[in-house]
Amino acid sequence: MDLSTNYCGIPLETPFILASAPPTASLDLIRRGFEAGWSGAVVKTLLFDPVHNLQNRFSVLKQKGNIIGFENLEQLSAKPPEDWYKIIATLKREFPTKVVIGSIMGDAQSPQQWLELARGCQDAGADLLELNFSCPHGYPEQGRGSAIGQNPDYAAQITRWLKECSDIHLPVVPKLTAAVADIRHMGCMLADAGADGFCAINTLPSFFGFDLKTLRPKPDIDGMTSYGGYSGVGIKPIALRAVSELCQAPGLPIMASGGIATGFDAAEFLLLGAPAVQVCTEVMLRGFGVVTKMQQQLEEFMGWHSFSTTSDFIGLCKEQVTSFGGLHINFKAKPTLNELRCTNCGSCITACRDGGFQAIAPSQSGPIFLMDACDGCSLCSHVCPTGAIQMQSV
Repeated sequence: MDLSTNYCGIPLETPFILASAPPTASLDLIRRGFEAGWSGAVVKTLLFDPVHNLQNRFSVLKQKGNIIGFENLEQLSAKPPEDWYKIIATLKREFPTKVVIGSIMGDAQSPQQWLELARGCQDAGADLLELNFSCPHGYPEQGRGSAIGQNPDYAAQITRWLKECSDIHLPVVPKLTAAVADIRHMGCMLADAGADGFCAINTLPSFFGFDLKTLRPKPDIDGMTSYGGYSGVGIKPIALRAVSELCQAPGLPIMASGGIATGFDAAEFLLLGAPAVQVCTEVMLRGFGVVTKMQQQLEEFMGWHSFSTTSDFIGLCKEQVTSFGGLHINFKAKPTLNELRCTNCGSCITACRDGGFQAIAPSQSGPIFLMDACDGCSLCSHVCPTGAIQMQSV
């Protein structure tokens, strides 16, 4: 199967790109990522100010021993821009078929900072420019990061500075935050300013709480903490919503990011219309080698539907997402029971009794659906541990 794709006219061997994050913080890391099979990488965000990262800056949410949520207070690159220009040039020389994306951040009031960083990345051989309008911790307090991404006037002005500069020719791709009232409005404003595409989304502002035995915060930085960026599989639905809305309006190419841990996750974003996906947290937890399994899973999905290329299904399901008012108000569905799979555990009865419409009665042979009382909400099918209950359209 052909996993190749294209973003803003730049060919990609596969849709899988390393996001700007700890796994892209050095030449050696990106080199090993490319050798493992990643088709591109967004370098750690360049800026002129020196960065000093805090220690003990990560925290996690676990369920049955598995990490389902990740928080970080990590800042941008600790390397000066000049070092990154050399790294970008080296990567393009060693891996000419890989896509190297320069990520940059400057002050909202300083066109010179943005233009100088953009020129440096372009001269070094970068394929694209990603504008960091979305980092949720540290930089918003300085009027940068998500403070820009939450202000359409600032974000549009910076985009316009870069697009109107006669000697900058790379595609300009703002990285957006979902922590806005209407991401479509932001997208349309930046499209009007000349943006060539978007990356969506960055991590989300979060606070991971306290260790109730020690009363220390998480992460614990000398007894104190702050609000950090939330990532991991838990934010995928938020990322899907943002990508879906941006694919519909303004409709520019999207690099999807947020909660992608498998090739099946990637397939959902491609179905919405995003031709490429960025991955960070799963790489931090599992290593660069996860890309092999992701590619296999994407191929498995393609096999289910006899797709031979990614172009066969990119955007295929885009129109299946609509506003609430666009849904069919008279659609009817009812639960059906597969008696062979039912263990008569009572989960559906409890859920329907206390969270639904009291429409399931117990019996020795299994639950009995009281269809006159059933509202078709589907709660019973979701709490069933064996998949014995399925919703059927009427």
